[in-house]
Parts: sequence; structure tokens; C-alpha cells
Amino acid sequence: MSFWWLAWKDLLLIIRDKKAFITLIAMPLLLIAILGAAFGNLMTEEEVSIKKFTLGVANLDDGVLSKVLTDEVFEKSLSDQVVVKVFQEQELRKKVKNHELEIGMIIQPGFTSSLFAGKETKVKLVSVPDPGVKPIIVQSVIEQFVQTIPIQAMSVTKQGTAMQQNDFPDGKNLVKESTINKKTKPVGSFQYYAAAMGVMFLLMTVVQGITMMIREKEETVYQRLLITNLTYPHYLFGKMVGLIILCLIQAFIIILGTRFLFGVDWGSSVSGVIIMTFAFVINACGLGMLAGAVIKTEKGFNVGGMLGTQIMAALGGSMVPLYIFPDWVVSATKFLPNGLALQTYLKLMSGSALPDILPAIAGSITLGLLFFTIGLLVFTLERRRKYA
Repeated sequence: MSFWWLAWKDLLLIIRDKKAFITLIAMPLLLIAILGAAFGNLMTEEEVSIKKFTLGVANLDDGVLSKVLTDEVFEKSLSDQVVVKVFQEQELRKKVKNHELEIGMIIQPGFTSSLFAGKETKVKLVSVPDPGVKPIIVQSVIEQFVQTIPIQAMSVTKQGTAMQQNDFPDGKNLVKESTINKKTKPVGSFQYYAAAMGVMFLLMTVVQGITMMIREKEETVYQRLLITNLTYPHYLFGKMVGLIILCLIQAFIIILGTRFLFGVDWGSSVSGVIIMTFAFVINACGLGMLAGAVIKTEKGFNVGGMLGTQIMAALGGSMVPLYIFPDWVVSATKFLPNGLALQTYLKLMSGSALPDILPAIAGSITLGLLFFTIGLLVFTLERRRKYA
């Protein structure tokens, strides 16, 4: 195709430019090293991991649901996080008082009958001072359990018969608990800023590439190109292809550089990282093409593009960790190419596989193609008005 030589020309210009090489390759690695070292262990595993703990249980209820809660939920479903030991109430209180046990759960009489009747029920938690997050975990599991039972009761009742305690000799089907994935890993500071700086500098590369295209349009270079057999759509496709290839080269140099220089773990899914990188580059280049169609001058795009990049970087988590933002802000930033890419990279670093990020990949590619199509239409209409 005739646009391939145009893409190759742009790549050669960038490769021969030493300043561009420093900006695109050396600067991201340097900033990642500085930020990763500066924040140290701020996001390391020791601060977020939950160690396995022992839960003392005193069951004063004779019903089936209390046994489901202790035996099926805590003892079996949560066996990776909790060890259940059964005591009498006084013995349980004594062990907690003597700090032989950090946390205990006392299930009050009438627990099962109250749940079946849809009435309020009580479970007491006793713990030592400052037990950490253990009471929160236990409380959350109990609350989820008691919220699930009335739904199950209504479902069975609507099917024809009233629910009785002896209708459930085996309570395994009463509740479905989801536990923390053992493969989930916390993300360290070097990992976070490797992804955050990577997506930010890729946006800067897109701005630089579109700036070059607008500069050509303002100079005679663009007019000489159109005198050849190169059609206008081929010109835009050539620019887009060259920019995509450049961004992919930069992205994989950053990924491999951080992996071998700083030991950054990008996750076990190599295919997920590769495909997500390609999807993000499509998204970012498409948005750049759209912005270049709206902003007409090189100076205006250079200033507006860099300002927009900094705003998107700040909102997308490249400057301030996403963990301090409210949930609605984190969700909203998924509409930004860098925000969606950063959150997806963090998922991969945490242990997610390719199937887990397919919606993000599809969303990135779809948005990128949409941006590029709109930008192409704007460029085409502008040219027709200008040369009509």
C-alpha cells in the first residue's frame, strides 16, 4: 500500500532525532526509577496482605443456619483466611481476655428462627484491643450471610411451600460465598509508576506525532505529497500507522526496560499485556487524530496537546495514585485512554488473566476506531471546503 513509505519516513525522522529518543525512552525510565524509589514500600505487600487468623466460635443457637455460617462459610469457604475453633461462651471470653485468642464470635439463641422469620438477630463479636482488620472481615461475612438468607427464603416460599428449619438438613446450597483469590497480588510502587509513567509518555508521543502532521500541513511538504499518487486517506492512514508503530516500540521498550532494570512484574499474562498495549495505543492515537482535526495550527495543538496530556495524566492516576480517589472518579477515568489502560495494567499486575480484561481491550479498540473515524471525517470535510 502507498501509505507504508510515509509511515516509514516518520519513523526514521524520530529515530534519528536524539532529543526525541531521550524524551520517549530515557525520560520515562528515569522518572519511573525516581518515583518508584521515592515512594519506597508505600504500596508493598506487607501493608495490604491479610494473614490467616483464628476465629473462636461459641454457638448458642440450635438451628441449621448457625451451623451453615460456622461450618460451611467460615470453616470451609474461607479456609484460606480463617481457622475456626469452637468453645463454650465463658471459655471463649476467657481466652480473648487473656489474649490467647484475638477475635471470637458468639451466635445468640434464636439466630436461625429469627432469620427464617425475617426478624432482627444478633451475633456478638469479642476481640482484643487493636485486632486490625479481622473484626471487619468477620462482620462483613456475617452481614452478607444474613442478607442472603431472606432472599433464599422468599425464593423457596414462592415456589409453593413455607420454609421450615428441617427443610435444610444440608445447608450448602443456602449461601454462595466468594473468597479472596489466592493469586491476587498487591501492586508495589515500582509497578504502579512503571504503568503510570508509561501511559503518560505514550500520550506525549501521540501529541508529538500529531504535531508533526499539522506542521506538514502548514508547510509545502504536505502540498508536495499530494502531488504524488498518494491520496488524502492514504496520507492520514500512513501517519496513523507510523504513529502506532512508534508508540508500540516505545511501550515495549518501557515494559522490557522496567522488567529487566527494576524487576517490575507486569503480571503472569504476557498475552494480556501485549494485547492491552496494542489496544491502548489504538485508543490514544485515535484520540490524537481527532484532536488534530479540531485544532488547526501546530502551535495551538502543541500547547493544547501538552496541557491536555497533563490533565489526563492527573485524572488518570499517573501523577497521584488512583487509590486515593473516590470510586466514582476511578470509574469515570476509564473513559480516558490512559485511565483505562492504567487500571487494566494494575489488574494484570495483581494476577488477572487475559479473559478478565477483554472488556477493557474491546472498549479501548472501539473508542480508538471511533475517534479515528470522526477525525478522518473532519479532516476530509476541511480539505473539501478548502480546495472546492
